[in-house]
Amino acid sequence: PAPTHWNHFLLSQSSIYTAGRMSNQQNPPPLSSDSLQAFFSKLDKSKVVPKEATYKCSDVPVTYALELPIPISLKGSTIRYSFTTVEGDVSFGVFMRKPDDTAQGTTADNGEEAEEEELQPLTRVDSHESPVTGSFLVTEAPSVAVIVWDNNYSWFRSKTLSYSVTIKPPSQDIVQAKYISTCNTSLSNASIDHRSAESRLSKLIATRSQLKKDVERLKAELASAMSSLASSEKEEIYLNERMTFRKKQMEGLEKRLSEAEKKN
Repeated sequence: PAPTHWNHFLLSQSSIYTAGRMSNQQNPPPLSSDSLQAFFSKLDKSKVVPKEATYKCSDVPVTYALELPIPISLKGSTIRYSFTTVEGDVSFGVFMRKPDDTAQGTTADNGEEAEEEELQPLTRVDSHESPVTGSFLVTEAPSVAVIVWDNNYSWFRSKTLSYSVTIKPPSQDIVQAKYISTCNTSLSNASIDHRSAESRLSKLIATRSQLKKDVERLKAELASAMSSLASSEKEEIYLNERMTFRKKQMEGLEKRLSEAEKKN
């Protein structure tokens, strides 16, 4: 499947700095050699066609219901089925679920039943008279196809089930075309993000140059202010000492004048 998480990052990551600070609006994947290797590893795996897989089982008792979840990795895969029952008919249906919703009775975060697509509604089939066969095309992947045999309407009479289910992947041509399409999309997104980063970088460099000049100016102003502050503090000490000195001098002079006037 296409590496949609990376494509989304490449499309949405138009700016990583705002006013000289790293933006906290997104959490992009780390731009490391490991993340790049993981990206290409996942991309290259998408062009590999998996082998055809078959699920077979015989004489399985079905009292209430039986579910067979089948993980599907490639869109365009075909699922073929054939089954028979003994001791009567059974209801048969096919549903598609998301990979995390495979368990029976799975509920969403809001407590509701997990969403699933009904490809074939549960229908009673005469599988005890002749084999029931069919196929369907998978249109969404990754997903899980859930094949259901239901006997709840007749639980008091268990059925014996034998089935064969085969997953045929899409042809090499289809997979290769999807791979090329994914590569082109990713290349376009990478190019868009590269140009965006380049434009932002040139603006950032100009901003950084101006900020550097502002910092040097502010440093000079701060040094001048610190010097003035130190001079003011020294002058403050001197003026306090001067006032104390003059006050004592004035008191001494006033005392002497008073004594001199008394003698006269």
